[in-house]
Amino acid sequence: MAEIDPNRCVFLDEAGIVTNMTRRYARAPRGQRAFGEAPANWKRLTVLGALSRDGVVAVRTVETGTTIPVFVDFLKTDVLPTLRQHKPDAILIMDNLSAHKNKAVKEAVEGAGLTLKYLPRYSPDVSPIESCWSKIKIALRAAAARTVETLTAALDVAVASVTVEDAKGWFNHCGYIPAS
Repeated sequence: MAEIDPNRCVFLDEAGIVTNMTRRYARAPRGQRAFGEAPANWKRLTVLGALSRDGVVAVRTVETGTTIPVFVDFLKTDVLPTLRQHKPDAILIMDNLSAHKNKAVKEAVEGAGLTLKYLPRYSPDVSPIESCWSKIKIALRAAAARTVETLTAALDVAVASVTVEDAKGWFNHCGYIPAS
């Protein structure tokens, strides 16, 4: 990876979000307890995303896990058309989830003229999109969305809050610093 220009790298990953997300910490006046609540019956969404040094490339939510058909559709519909147009020399980098290592994924990426790389096992510290998920989840906890519709709307706002400076900082933090 040391020889690769970080400006070509696009990291893909998925994260789970739920309708009972709440802030982890709170404040209250001295001597009083801070109160909060989260519903016992909650719904889960899977968020698929792609991040480059220029910011978020694509995001999609699904009400299921990341299966091969879901991931291939995300690639073909959301990620690859954008990258072909704006970053035709992109290198897609993802973890070792079985849905990522399928032949259909490789064919889709290579068919778009892009390169595919995999991270080493158990290496979230070298994936800038992990920090992106962290920022997004902090915003979602603050939003305290309790329905799938409000959670999806809050996700749109949280994703829009990710700046180019954020993305560059996360890339730099993970060691992907462009040569000057």
